[in-house]
Amino acid sequence: MTVFQKVTNILMAIILVALSVILIALPNDGYLIILIVLSVTFVFNGIKTLWYYITMARHMVGGWRSLFRGIIIFDIGLFTMSLSSIPSIYIVLYLAGIYIFTGGISIVNALNAKKMESPHYKLKLITGIINVLIGISCMVLMKWGDYVVYVYAFGLVYNAILRVIRVFRKSEMIYIQ
Repeated sequence: MTVFQKVTNILMAIILVALSVILIALPNDGYLIILIVLSVTFVFNGIKTLWYYITMARHMVGGWRSLFRGIIIFDIGLFTMSLSSIPSIYIVLYLAGIYIFTGGISIVNALNAKKMESPHYKLKLITGIINVLIGISCMVLMKWGDYVVYVYAFGLVYNAILRVIRVFRKSEMIYIQ
């Protein structure tokens, strides 16, 4: 990880903690804040993936996957922006689905990393399990809106802690001679 990436991850962790404090302070506006955070995150990740495709991936074997991934993520971000007028129960289901889906992908990636004998599979596995648990707790606490906002704020703090851990974790570098 470069110094710029480390500084960016630390700044993102600080922003995530600040967002969680705002969510805890304003639980009545929590759904709107959650929608804004999700939609902005998806849109920026979609643009970043599309930029990666334009600059590098189009020259690579299988680079078209980056194009499709960027388009889909960007579209999900635009779709999330349009959800502000629907009832909050659907927003909770959408949020829980995102957490369960990303947690399932993290678990599958961790199991694949374990098969490859990677030493860092445990953190991926724990991350996936916690994301699935956050998604399930959102569905269980669906009737009580403030608690869903608190669960999402916990998820933001947990994501911030993971970013800081990744910054200070030693990574292995393979050099080809």
